Amino acid sequence: MKKNKYVRLCINEKSRKSELILITNLTLFILAINISQLFALNTDFLSTNVSFKSDNNSIESISAGIVSQNVQQKAISGTVTDEFGEPLPGATIIVKGTTIGTQADFDGKYSISNVPEDAILVFSFIGMTTVEIPVNGQAVVDVVLEMDAFGLEETIVIGYGSMKKSDLTGSVSRVETAQLEEIPNVSLTQALQGRVAGVNVGVITRAGDDAALNVRGQNTLSSSSGDNAPLIVLDGIIYRGAITDLNTADIKSIDVLKDISSTAIYGSQASNGVILITSKTGSSLSEKPVITYQGSYSTQMPTNELRPMRNAELQKFYPLQLWERGRRLAPDYLEVDPNYQIGGFTNNDIYEGFLEGRDTDWYGAFTGTGYINSQDISISGRSGGVGYFVSGGMTDVEGFIKNDNYTRYNYRINVDAKINDWLNVGIESFLTSSDYSGVDLIGEGYWGSILTLQPWVSSHDENGEIEPIALYGLSPYTALDAEDSDKRLNIFGNIHADVKLPVEGLSYRLTYSQNYRTGNHDRFNPWQSNYTGYAWRNNSVQYDRTFDNILSYSNTFNDVHSISATLLYGMEKRTSTYFMAGAQEFDNDLLGYNKLEAGNPERRIVDSDKGEEQSLYSMGRVVYNYDDRYLLTGTVRRDGFSGFGIDKKIGIFPSFALGWVVSNEDNFIKDNINWINYLKLRGSYGVTGRRGVGRYDTKAKVNSFPAYVFGDGSGPSTGQSIYTLANNELGWETTEGINIGVDFDLFNSKLYGNIDYYKNNTRDILYYIQLPNLTGFDGINTNIGKVANNGIEFTLNSKVINNSDFNWDVGINFSRNRNKIVSILGFDNDGNGVEDDLVANQLFIGEPTDVIYDYEIAGMWQLADRDNGNIPNGFFPGTYKISDLNNDGSFSANDDRKILGYRDPSYRFGITNTFKFKNFSLYAFINSVQGGKKYYYDVDRVIGGLEITNPPSGGWDFWMPENPDGYFRRPDFNVMSAYEPNRYAQRNFIRLQDVSLSYTLDKKILGGLDIENIKVFLSGKNLVTLTKWRGWDPESGYGYGYGVPTLKNITLGLNVKF
Repeated sequence: MKKNKYVRLCINEKSRKSELILITNLTLFILAINISQLFALNTDFLSTNVSFKSDNNSIESISAGIVSQNVQQKAISGTVTDEFGEPLPGATIIVKGTTIGTQADFDGKYSISNVPEDAILVFSFIGMTTVEIPVNGQAVVDVVLEMDAFGLEETIVIGYGSMKKSDLTGSVSRVETAQLEEIPNVSLTQALQGRVAGVNVGVITRAGDDAALNVRGQNTLSSSSGDNAPLIVLDGIIYRGAITDLNTADIKSIDVLKDISSTAIYGSQASNGVILITSKTGSSLSEKPVITYQGSYSTQMPTNELRPMRNAELQKFYPLQLWERGRRLAPDYLEVDPNYQIGGFTNNDIYEGFLEGRDTDWYGAFTGTGYINSQDISISGRSGGVGYFVSGGMTDVEGFIKNDNYTRYNYRINVDAKINDWLNVGIESFLTSSDYSGVDLIGEGYWGSILTLQPWVSSHDENGEIEPIALYGLSPYTALDAEDSDKRLNIFGNIHADVKLPVEGLSYRLTYSQNYRTGNHDRFNPWQSNYTGYAWRNNSVQYDRTFDNILSYSNTFNDVHSISATLLYGMEKRTSTYFMAGAQEFDNDLLGYNKLEAGNPERRIVDSDKGEEQSLYSMGRVVYNYDDRYLLTGTVRRDGFSGFGIDKKIGIFPSFALGWVVSNEDNFIKDNINWINYLKLRGSYGVTGRRGVGRYDTKAKVNSFPAYVFGDGSGPSTGQSIYTLANNELGWETTEGINIGVDFDLFNSKLYGNIDYYKNNTRDILYYIQLPNLTGFDGINTNIGKVANNGIEFTLNSKVINNSDFNWDVGINFSRNRNKIVSILGFDNDGNGVEDDLVANQLFIGEPTDVIYDYEIAGMWQLADRDNGNIPNGFFPGTYKISDLNNDGSFSANDDRKILGYRDPSYRFGITNTFKFKNFSLYAFINSVQGGKKYYYDVDRVIGGLEITNPPSGGWDFWMPENPDGYFRRPDFNVMSAYEPNRYAQRNFIRLQDVSLSYTLDKKILGGLDIENIKVFLSGKNLVTLTKWRGWDPESGYGYGYGVPTLKNITLGLNVKF
């Protein structure tokens, strides 16, 4: 039986490797074919009809001739300019219905050969209205493109397809990516921060991390970032890997699906919104490859520092906590006792350091100016029906805190090829290798020690050797002395084929993708296990496969009826494996984690795990457009997921949306109100789901552990116990919602934008319910409760000034979200007719999901109160008074706590300003989060235990006999009240998040150099923050004490295009 299992595992592993080899070979095969075409074919060859014959694996050309044409062809040339006569370099010119085309050069000039005389030329440029012009025998066609500020002609990705922005009926936003190349965003999530109304992005405080993402607030009971994260789709495929593995230089567009009707096409995984990321392709129509280099170097430093006290300051501060322990004289405690000798230290090393005036700079030893070094190069183009984008890049990050390092190497190959008139094939692929090596001082607690260790604690002995123990734990220096290797690999490949079927407008796409991710984390620390050494090796593999079949139809009837339909059938399979081995007490640690068997055989550790899950899904979507006035979108998706209960594996998620382009109505706005250029009303309804459960959360799981059988004299054995309960009724969490919106373009694009209102209701929420201890289980996953979520958001843009020399664009986005708990368990145990709250989990009916529930501070107890006998038992002078909410003369956690506020923001806004003067460009982005009266609160407190800890430099406003109105309680935390509340403060802030100044060299300066353009830029991030929050940073929420700094940086960069 064991042998069969081993063989089966080997076969599975061999199958997985075979699949990886197959996809790799296929990628290289397609790339080799395309590259050979690119360099073997020339313009004359492409206009030649060539036939071949094959004999014994050899290919011989047997005939060649010029392609015959039924109509006369000629060369067309001209110039593309804007309304001010300025050239539009890069404007695209295509012969309609063909792949023949080119791009305008730096002077806006273009030329196309072999154009039929009856052809139609299509001229397009980003931000301009697309124009179609019949050739009609002309040899020169000059075109003036007008501004399309609202971007009605822009193509937006909507999932399993795309459509023009003018045809959208849901709430979909596109992130402006033009500034990505000038702002050093290591993670693509940073590019979303504050830029899209309704998209909330957390701050990044550690190198190589992704920011927490949230779209339109919280629809569920859990406030964790994972339970509220949107679905990520990369190049049409659901992507499970780290977003930071994606190189920002490779990204073409980012679209966000926000309302339920738009996200419903992804069914059970889309209740938190969908972010669609599209990578770059070979979009250039010129035969010449385009080579692009982007390089930048940034310096990093904290936006705010709370440095611990050094010896001189702490020598003055430390005695303050001893005011009531003999340091000062009663009864008013204002005069110092001259005979008092400071003592009573709980640690001899601290006491010796205090007497010696030792001044160990723990903070300075583990911090320093960081940097970001980013270098990227790419080559792209299109030739002979083959488009290609090939890139490579390196990003090296050294954070402010030691060991907060991250290095990434990324490579991408995107290729698409037109095989014939009915078949196109393509591939999007990337490989990212990441290095996080070095003990994580933040995540493993050493940073907390660095912030709180007193300068009197010694770090090295008299011989300069590390003191392994710092106070009561291992010194942070031992972490630097450890060998730590943390390397990760992410390989992604998406192959697709598009087939034009013999029915007009009907096509079929076959997509197969694989994502293979590995993590190898190894460590040896010679100081652990009582200085005998502790080593371990971790290996994890995640392997995702997706197979989609998409049938699409698009046609227009009688010039007014446009219909498009999409049918989808697909599957996703995900597997994961994990293995860990460890050892302690090494006799010979020369090879560290590379020889675990050198450890004590009785102290070895082994842990392993494997998981597998599958999804099946199908979807149908119909989009109808009548005369560009009336729009209808309808979608139904059916999902199946292996992780749910036997009777709950299938979910159906419908949606529909309507749109009315009021501005296109004759005899109404179109003919009577000339200042309204575009006006569209939208309304939608949809149902989506969330499947936030583990692979086996519906099953009863058994745990294995070392055990002994008592009484029979036997040795160690393996014990087993059931540690989770099965729940075959566990099913989908379901969110249904409506969205009402309006899109507008006014005063000839002087003012344009959109406004949206949404209301969502979530039921059958997935939640881990605690069970009584007598059951033997902690809890069980189940479906409970209801949450309501609503909000309003708008985006306003204005072209304040728009002329040939100077442009000024302004953009504002605003969002306000509210949620409340409608139901939890449905119990009314106290019989008052109102459903009970779940106080232990701080969930309250009718309140938001993330509340501040605590005692209300009503002042500070004073010395006079004690002298008069007014201080209740359990309280002391200098500690907080709390309100007796039920006026019963006593205090209790059940009766005297209340909701003081909410952690969620009240509203957010962002403001962008872009100034362009000739070849100069200045971009500035302001990001702000505000709390109004009751929102955006967090804990505002100081660290305790000052006898052995170190407070931030500068002191704080704390109670003392000479400062009875202090904000914080007395500093000696060894004296604690029976009921000790926290201080809370709002984290409101306004931040200059991004600013960039760039200059593009005039092509005349470049002379005869074969360079398209050169741009140099100087940018800054998080340079200025206006806030009253006293902690490390208002956006991260770290308060006045322990925290991790948010970094600002200054960047110098260069972009060159050949």
